[in-house]
Amino acid sequence: MRRPNPDEWKQLVEEFEASGLTQKQFATRHEVSLSAFQYTLYKKPRSALGRRFESTERPRGRFLPVEVVASPVRRYHAACPKARPTA
Repeated sequence: MRRPNPDEWKQLVEEFEASGLTQKQFATRHEVSLSAFQYTLYKKPRSALGRRFESTERPRGRFLPVEVVASPVRRYHAACPKARPTA
């Protein structure tokens, strides 16, 4: 396996996106480690590969307000066979 430099990784990613091959097929053909190739695809920000974020990028997640309410279910004491519901 060879270890491409950052410029080669950029070129490989561009070639992969146009190739139509699976990641495994592409990595094998170019004699690079599949895990290193996947790391380059997913862990490196696109800007590090010399690309801009595209408008199709998913929006970042946001927290939504949540209100917690008491459960209307009555509870029983399991230790006593003739248990009565508690308030």
